[in-house]
Amino acid sequence: MSRIRLEWDVESQRIDGSSRESAAEKRRRRRAALALLALVLLLAASIALGLLFLRQRLLEIERQFAQLLQDTVKAEMAALRIGDLNSFLNIQNTEDANWLAGQQALFQQYGVLKSAGDIDLPGNILDVTIDRDRARVLVQENIKDLPYVRLWFYRRSDEGWRHVAQDLSFWGEGHSLESSALVVRYRDADELFARQVTDALSAWLENGCEILECAGLPPLSVDIAAEAAHEAAWLDQANMRLLIRSPYLDIARADYPFDGWRQLLVSKLLAERLVDAHTGYLKLSPFHDSHFLRASAIAWLSETFTRLDGGATLMRSLAANYGADKIARLLSALTDSGDLSLVEQGINLSLGEADLDWRDFVLWRLNLEAQLMTARRQDEWLSLYDTADESARLTAYERYRLNAPPTEVQVVDASVAIGSDGSARLRASVQAAGDASAEIVLFNLVGGVWKRAN
Repeated sequence: MSRIRLEWDVESQRIDGSSRESAAEKRRRRRAALALLALVLLLAASIALGLLFLRQRLLEIERQFAQLLQDTVKAEMAALRIGDLNSFLNIQNTEDANWLAGQQALFQQYGVLKSAGDIDLPGNILDVTIDRDRARVLVQENIKDLPYVRLWFYRRSDEGWRHVAQDLSFWGEGHSLESSALVVRYRDADELFARQVTDALSAWLENGCEILECAGLPPLSVDIAAEAAHEAAWLDQANMRLLIRSPYLDIARADYPFDGWRQLLVSKLLAERLVDAHTGYLKLSPFHDSHFLRASAIAWLSETFTRLDGGATLMRSLAANYGADKIARLLSALTDSGDLSLVEQGINLSLGEADLDWRDFVLWRLNLEAQLMTARRQDEWLSLYDTADESARLTAYERYRLNAPPTEVQVVDASVAIGSDGSARLRASVQAAGDASAEIVLFNLVGGVWKRAN
């Protein structure tokens, strides 16, 4: 027992001894720890300052590259403006012979436009995107006092920035705009265009489905792509998947890239899809009035969407004077061999009494005559004439025999008059292309159908 106590005592003395560290030693140890901490903090601060300096330096280099790019673009625009071909070509990618030849031709085109006073090149840069040695730049040019833009692409080398062919892989990241009825997918370069497409199609769908039956239709899906082969086309019409080409592959309006003619293209595709669904995907013969009525209804629906003139004079007057519901009813009544009497049935009025604009119908009938004559389809040809009228029949036979080549015509005016015997006659004024004189074309109303009478 005494031995155990002795070892305990010895250990206790050791512990007591360590706890009796002098104040001076504690201060020295504390100063050493503080010095180490200060060294670590100093090292961290030096690293942070170094990284900050490096970042600032990289930002400064990027700013220099960006400024050099803008200077290059402005110099290129200035060369176009003053007609300096050598300076213009020096900014191009000289390693691509096809690109260089195309740019030289473009330079000549600009020269023609400048000579006519149709173009102004202010040199405005509306947007710049740089990714390492690649860049895309949106530049403005004014055509007939309207603002347009082109998307130019550049590559940086030891010689500086050079204008290169369009880089479809550098169109930006993908995005989508979605609602319950519509999905629009696009990339960065097409953002403004995509938002305008989304706004327009949303309104068109709502408007179209108020007029025609849209129940059961899938949501409309739109892809905007620079790689598209056509300006606008269905990828999958049944499932309403639409592909629209980016407007920036060529020249586009700066303020409204989804401009009038692109609206007409897209609106006609959508209108046709809605009409197809409403008519149960009915296939129509191109030689009967039903074909015209369907085409005119599609053109009118496109006009309704865009507020642009699509030439749908008959359906426009039908909707204005008798209500848009009459068009929906007419489409529901279409058959493969249906004729104009469907219009009479829809409005409960004779065509001679109806307040309708027949100009697009007359144009269609004259074009149909030309097609049937060229194809030598005599029976279908004669069905367009009032053969009960001997004068009309003889005129038809003689015209068919002569087989004159078709000419492009426009219908200046068309009006209906009621004769003293109560019969209705449609009188149209028609002009051939390049001919200032007008020809009068007459139609008799036979069984609710207009038949040519001269």
